[in-house]
Amino acid sequence: MNKNKKDVGLTIKQIRKERGISQEELSKKMGFKDHSGITKIETGQNDVNSETLMELAKYLEVNVGIFFTGKTSALPEFKIIQYKDCYRDDMIFMVLSAEDALKKIPSINPDLLDVKTNYIDKGDMFWVAIGENNRVVGCVGYETIKPLEARLHRLYVKSELKRQGIGTALLNVAIKHVREKGYNKISIHTGDEKYLESKLFYKAFDFVEVAHNIIEKNI
Repeated sequence: MNKNKKDVGLTIKQIRKERGISQEELSKKMGFKDHSGITKIETGQNDVNSETLMELAKYLEVNVGIFFTGKTSALPEFKIIQYKDCYRDDMIFMVLSAEDALKKIPSINPDLLDVKTNYIDKGDMFWVAIGENNRVVGCVGYETIKPLEARLHRLYVKSELKRQGIGTALLNVAIKHVREKGYNKISIHTGDEKYLESKLFYKAFDFVEVAHNIIEKNI
């Protein structure tokens, strides 16, 4: 049975919060003047046409039909936490599996063998996304490469859970963190043609290509 606009709004709000996206961030992507437009959608004050719903689904990385079925339980439940060594082996397994899904010969990134030394002890940061059964379903870190500029590293999502908001949430956590530290730019090396999907993902968040396989965003 179809849901009324208030229920649709509540579902949109729940998914947005699960994704770690603020009303302000979503409003900007939607081209709204301020966050009041999203507030009115989420509270059921405004009717929403099909074009707007399609745009919301795109930025929230869900099938538009979920707004009407309300099956938010179909979305993966996860939390993002600062890296702990107890997650190292499971994280490496997840990364190798993700590389294999890209038809790339899996190889261990040396920095992942000692995240504490390579990131945290340097004043940078690394996070993991934890899903069901306390398993690692995603990760991301950054290093400071210039004063006030961060370089993202190792944004991976468990292959069967892609396009369900985990990557977006990890990216948002990293951007929010470096912005709060006073940085004004974040960049990433996107790799070869096997990482085309990754490059398109970042461009959807206003990253622009500035050099071969390097894209960046002012924050």
